[in-house]
Amino acid sequence: MYKCESMATSCGICLTMDKIYRCGWCENKCSIRSQCTDYPWFPSSEICRNVKITEFHPSKGPKEGGTLLTIRGENLGKTFSDIKKGVTVVGAHCEPIESEYVPAQKIVCRTGRSSKKSGAVRVVVATFASAMSDYFYQYVVPEINGLEPTMGPKDGGTRVTVKGDHLDAGYEKSITIAGLPCRIERVERRELVCITQYADRLMRGMVNMTIDQTVINSNNVDYSYVGNPKVSDIVPKKSVCGGGIPMNVYGQNFSIIQQPQMIVWVHNKEYRGDCSQMRDSHLICYFPNITEPVTSGNIDLPQRFSYGFHMDNVTNLLNLTDYLGTVEVQDNPVFSKFTEKVKSHLYTNEYLTINGQNLNKAVDEAHVSVRIGMGRCNVTSIASSQLTCQPPKVQPEAMTDSDYPEVIVRVGRNLTYHIGFLRYEEPEGTSLHMVIGLAVGGAVLLLIVIIVVIAYRVKSKQSNTMKKQLHEQMDQLELKVAQECKEAFAELQTDMTELNNDMSGQVSIPFWDYRTYCMKVLFPGDKDHPVTKYQPNSSNLNSKPLQLFMQLIKNATFLLTFIRTLEAHQSFTMRDRVKVASLISVTLQSDMVYATSILKTLLEDLIKRSIEGNNHPKLLLRRTESVAEKMLSNWFTFLLYRFLQDCAGKPLFLLFQAIKHQVSKGPVDAISSEAKYSLSEDKLIRQQIDFRTLTINVCDTEQFSQPYVPVKVLDCDTITHVKEKIMDAIYKNAPFSRRPPIESLDLEWRSTPNEILILNDEDSTSKIEGDLKRLNSLAHYKVNDGAYMALRKKQTPVNTGPPLQEKPTFYKYERLISENSLYTRSPSLGRTVNSSGIPNDGENNIRKYHLVKQHDSPTHREGDRGSKMVSEIYLTRLLTTKGTLQQYVDDLFERIFSTTHRGQVLPLAIKYIFDFLDEQAQLHNIEPEVVHTWKSNSLPLRFWVNIIKNPNFVFDIHKSHIVDSCLSVTAQTFMDSCSMSEHRLGKDSPSSKLLYAKDIPKYKAWVDRYYEDIKSIIPISDQDMNSMLQEESRIHCHEFNTEAALNELYKYVDSYSCKVC
Repeated sequence: MYKCESMATSCGICLTMDKIYRCGWCENKCSIRSQCTDYPWFPSSEICRNVKITEFHPSKGPKEGGTLLTIRGENLGKTFSDIKKGVTVVGAHCEPIESEYVPAQKIVCRTGRSSKKSGAVRVVVATFASAMSDYFYQYVVPEINGLEPTMGPKDGGTRVTVKGDHLDAGYEKSITIAGLPCRIERVERRELVCITQYADRLMRGMVNMTIDQTVINSNNVDYSYVGNPKVSDIVPKKSVCGGGIPMNVYGQNFSIIQQPQMIVWVHNKEYRGDCSQMRDSHLICYFPNITEPVTSGNIDLPQRFSYGFHMDNVTNLLNLTDYLGTVEVQDNPVFSKFTEKVKSHLYTNEYLTINGQNLNKAVDEAHVSVRIGMGRCNVTSIASSQLTCQPPKVQPEAMTDSDYPEVIVRVGRNLTYHIGFLRYEEPEGTSLHMVIGLAVGGAVLLLIVIIVVIAYRVKSKQSNTMKKQLHEQMDQLELKVAQECKEAFAELQTDMTELNNDMSGQVSIPFWDYRTYCMKVLFPGDKDHPVTKYQPNSSNLNSKPLQLFMQLIKNATFLLTFIRTLEAHQSFTMRDRVKVASLISVTLQSDMVYATSILKTLLEDLIKRSIEGNNHPKLLLRRTESVAEKMLSNWFTFLLYRFLQDCAGKPLFLLFQAIKHQVSKGPVDAISSEAKYSLSEDKLIRQQIDFRTLTINVCDTEQFSQPYVPVKVLDCDTITHVKEKIMDAIYKNAPFSRRPPIESLDLEWRSTPNEILILNDEDSTSKIEGDLKRLNSLAHYKVNDGAYMALRKKQTPVNTGPPLQEKPTFYKYERLISENSLYTRSPSLGRTVNSSGIPNDGENNIRKYHLVKQHDSPTHREGDRGSKMVSEIYLTRLLTTKGTLQQYVDDLFERIFSTTHRGQVLPLAIKYIFDFLDEQAQLHNIEPEVVHTWKSNSLPLRFWVNIIKNPNFVFDIHKSHIVDSCLSVTAQTFMDSCSMSEHRLGKDSPSSKLLYAKDIPKYKAWVDRYYEDIKSIIPISDQDMNSMLQEESRIHCHEFNTEAALNELYKYVDSYSCKVC
């Protein structure tokens, strides 16, 4: 079912419908022939004669033509051939485009050149039917005669207004400024607005515009791409979360920015505040209004957030945290309303006081204004809970219809507080009634004074007694503090001698073999990586495909393309970069010459990108964001192994042993890993722990003829601590991996010759206080000094996890005193429980603790953890530990930052890389300070910090949490020594930085001298370097399974094959 009349509204549409409908035109409607009896009926084979043009656009174009003109109307032909030669614009032929033609409805044609300025659009259909437009098309001459602004940052983003005439003519428009495209936003007849794009250099050029096929050149209208704006400082760096506080921003090139804005990042959400320009080097920016909560409820602990600035398209200003730090954000101040709706104010009073809370945390007098009706109250001071201002002498007029003026406080531009209404009052005159009243009041007051004096005499004795008690308590506290300081001073003076004496028994260092050392650095945490599997002949590949793939890897063009392709892919994560870099390093370990050339090429590309990009050149090599950076770390790992063994390893091992020994001299909490002796404030026990040093005698239960081994322990040690110290003493000559697991041994105490008691951390005698269970210690069992103990293999199997591959089975009590031991070392003293939470027993929700009770309730404060002495008193223990370890830290730093030490020469690898960085700096005109940072990022940061933080990568040892925290402080000090920036320290600075503040300048001088000494050494020839690299490859060519490494690499080729090819 269909109806012709509903399917077409004009003759042209009716006659162009499919013939199967048999529709035709009948006077003024579409119908079938049988329904048209009164008028002539035109079948689909005919052509409609009543041609009509309803509209066309654009209405004007350049006189050269070339404009795409769209004509809409009715009965505009049935086929393209009907109108192909019948379209004219202002008398000139307009060439129709067949692909755009819609039969009977739309014609799109390209205008030609015309000598006339304006005229009608005419369409002739099949040579006999025609129509003309009701309005004229114009041929115009577009021109450009102005530009605003005339300059902007080279990163683009400037909104440029191009001025001229007939800029809206034509169909297709594009514009270039200094040869670069400018994205058009808005076009009008005399004005065009566009956004500039990024320029790779500073330059100046003309403005050119193309309309259709006509190019319009500007006459003496130039635009300059100038340097990006820079921000050097912002004052103040604090605000309230309501925002509106003015911030002074200092820098340069601000005048070229049109609409600068301040950005604050809160929980990954962006907040913006407007800025106004004062001059080229100074902006006033208003802190944005942060609508979500930013503090934890403690006004003394404000939140700090990253911030930056939106200045056109300048990206390196979006986040300035790395250069200028963060901003402090406080809760909004709270102003209290008047207790009465209308407050009285005497004319004689000079000041008005408004109460509140948190008033001066982030604002000062300049940020606050107080209005009293139409008048202003000048703010004179702001305290934490009070604001004082000087009101007008007379009562100001009210701003509303109220009887009295309203007091309104404004903080910044965003916060407004309505305090209440103020009524000025005159002081009342003195009358006779008032005099009588004052006299009576005076008499009553005198009587009250007499009564008070009598009461005071009665209670004076009680107060004297209370004062004596308070004095006694203060004296006790003073004595306790003095005793703590005295002990700290005594320990600082004696610990060095004791530590040196106790460590004199160390005779050898348990280095890992080359393969294990490399695996721990290249693949940390992966104990069973395929590249460590045995390969009968690693120099020959068994698989033909792998041989071919190895040939491709040995092709520098392929390998570089492979790496660059992977890095360019968005799904190639940071973890993938590290893994690929390590696999390539292992694969090319047998050809270090080729590996070095690849590394240099990648580093050259990385340096070039860093200089040309938006990031500061100092950030080069700071983070592992590329394959090249991880390959550089691996390259140093391969080539500095011998240097570690022969030179730097010994002071590092002695520092580790010194930290472990010093920590073990005092209590260590088995749950939180807090200790009395620590370099880290976070791991410091901040209370007084009473303990005694005991000497226990340990024997072999199966060989009583062996002498007893004396072991120093603390009576507050847990049973696990005691077993570890016993193992340290007995297994001095065994690497950690060859010791029996402590979980497989029981500790026996022979309290009498016929009585043996097995000690455990937890048993039925454990002390339970509410929901807390205390771990057992020697004091819990009342073990006396000189007690006899023994370690025995547990009688029942113990699930200690998957066995280590290289750990031998120690059954038959493990021969506690080994006659053939080759090493003398001891592992970490405490395998402590992870301090992220308090372990539960599982039954009745009982929580465990050792020395320090960790409370979940916020009502428990520092004083609940033991002694109520001020906890900061115990920070002197940091100085004690630091002073004891100072010699070992100095020895390590001096050994690393020395080009020659006891016959050991500087490794060629260090000299080679430093010379390479100097060459690149000279090639790109880099400042010496930046080169210094490159060298610090390449060697100290990428290699030494990792080794200092993780000595277990180099030695067969165990590192506990407390020792790890101390090594972290040492590693941070090492990195601070290599920095060129000056660290401004204050009372709020971290204790780890304050601890070594006086030593940092000395270490920095060592670093400067070290870099200068390396630079003064004669450069290494390529022949000598290649000889050294070839020797390294020859010695270690069979360490890794090359086939496994190639297999792992090929997985990435398979995943990104379409990109690589």
